[in-house]
Amino acid sequence: MLLRFLRLKYRIALGFVVLLLLLAGLGIVSVMFVDRAAMGTAELHGHAYASGRSLGEVRNRVMEIKAILAHHLAFHDDETDSWATDIRRHQWIIEQNLALVASKTSAADPAVGAITRSWQDLRAFVDANVGDILSKDFDHGHRRFHETGLTLFDRTIDVLADAMIAANVQASENVGQAEILRNELRRTVVAAVVVALVLGIVLSAALTLTIVKPLARLRTAMVHVNEDAPSTVVPYTGRGDEIGDIARALAQLKQDAWDKRRTQLQFATIFESSPDIVTISERDTGLFLNVNGGFEKILGYGRQDVIGKRSLDLGIWATPEHRSALVEALLREGRLSNFRSQARRKNGELFDALVSVEQFHLDGKPCMIFVARDITPLKQQEELMRRSLAELERSNRELDRFAHVAAHDLQEPCRTICSFAQLLERSDGEKLSPQGREYLDFLTTGAVRMREQIKGLLDLSRIDASPARFVEVDLAQTSRWIVQELQTTISDHHGKVVLGDLPVVKADPVQMRQLLGNLIGNGLKFQPPDQQAEVTVTATRRPDDTWEVVVADNGIGIDSQFHDMVFDLFRRLHGPERYPGSGLGLALSKRIVERHGGRIWVTTPTTGGTAMHFTLPA
Repeated sequence: MLLRFLRLKYRIALGFVVLLLLLAGLGIVSVMFVDRAAMGTAELHGHAYASGRSLGEVRNRVMEIKAILAHHLAFHDDETDSWATDIRRHQWIIEQNLALVASKTSAADPAVGAITRSWQDLRAFVDANVGDILSKDFDHGHRRFHETGLTLFDRTIDVLADAMIAANVQASENVGQAEILRNELRRTVVAAVVVALVLGIVLSAALTLTIVKPLARLRTAMVHVNEDAPSTVVPYTGRGDEIGDIARALAQLKQDAWDKRRTQLQFATIFESSPDIVTISERDTGLFLNVNGGFEKILGYGRQDVIGKRSLDLGIWATPEHRSALVEALLREGRLSNFRSQARRKNGELFDALVSVEQFHLDGKPCMIFVARDITPLKQQEELMRRSLAELERSNRELDRFAHVAAHDLQEPCRTICSFAQLLERSDGEKLSPQGREYLDFLTTGAVRMREQIKGLLDLSRIDASPARFVEVDLAQTSRWIVQELQTTISDHHGKVVLGDLPVVKADPVQMRQLLGNLIGNGLKFQPPDQQAEVTVTATRRPDDTWEVVVADNGIGIDSQFHDMVFDLFRRLHGPERYPGSGLGLALSKRIVERHGGRIWVTTPTTGGTAMHFTLPA
């Protein structure tokens, strides 16, 4: 349980301390086992000393037996057989010691075999001499003792002496080697423990540098990110281990946090800078959580006066039913946009508002962000605009009516002037002076021009007032009719009109005929002297679902600075004596195109001449 309250670096350090203690304990236990094994080895080799002692005992007993036999064979002073019992006891002790030696040495040891054979021969001799002595055959026994026995005793003693020397030497060597081995093992184990401890310390330091230090740098980077430092560089993102995973997760967290912070800053800026009423409140209770400056300015409440209070308790709504209707609409539609409602200022003044509402959850509670705009000035402007538009429409109708009436009424004086000027020329033309005839020509020409301009004004006033409905109009057929009507003009200019693939459009057929007639007629009229006129009419379908019709000619062209001016009323670039006309043809064309939802413009092709473009809905 205590480990849960330790920091990671302390847990790692504690783990390494425990590891070092375990390694030290393992080394100590290893030394103990080595010492125990070495001591066991020394004990085993100590048996060699025991064998040497046993062999020495055998030698002593053999010498005792030799002395007893030699004494009784020489002096015959003991009438009892106790000496025989002593010999039997010595023989039993010899047998026991030889058995002990045999148990502690290998059966294949030649020294053991030599001792065993010598002893067997000697025992047989001793048993025979004991019998001689007990049978009082001292001479025979004495003779055998000196002839054979001494040799057997000496040989056995020599064999035992050699075996004893060899056993002692081997025992000394084994014990010395065991001690050397034990010391070497102890030094080896101690060195292994020291190396393990050093490696453990090095490993601890290495792991500390590879884990604790990177974690500390990542913690510093996290602190900087938390302190809103977007330029913070998260280290170790290129590593492929767990540190790299943590670093990449922190880098993503930094990006997400900064995006969230930026969004919050943007929202806070919009929230505070919006001139409209913006509030955050609980949907069900109407409890205000936050309001902006627009709320304070429009409603007259201070922020501290409303936060934590309900809108109905403050009387902000015109009636409770207004809020109920808004909440019902919000629950039904999910969100509201431009919902009309009515609210009340702090001074009691009612005003109309357009309300937009979005829902969200905050701390598990349904809330809404509420945006309302005071439309009282807008309604006043709408009312003023409605009245202005009505007045403008009335004025336009009166102007159109006046223009129509004026133009219609002016036709009669023009006709009268033209008629009487012609009559005057026929009746008194010969009597007039040259100057008078020149004045009469000016009068006639001016009256004709005025009549043409009045006719153009009447045509212009009829365009928007035309009651004709839009029907399908074949522009190709309309263009062919116009070409037939203009055959005289075409022949006079030795020209030609080339018609491309023209579409069928929804339009006013009369106005389409008037539009194409004006444009094709202009292309034939505005030509240099003695030039063969050529006019082409083509159409192209545009991506915006409109037809673009182009009427191009090879005429005198229009300078680019006049491309927009040519559509003005009575705008002429050349005098009427050179190119006659009313100056209203292109103005009429523009009005017709705009009435059909298109636009018209002029371009100058690279080959010269003029190209009139206009669009019509497909």
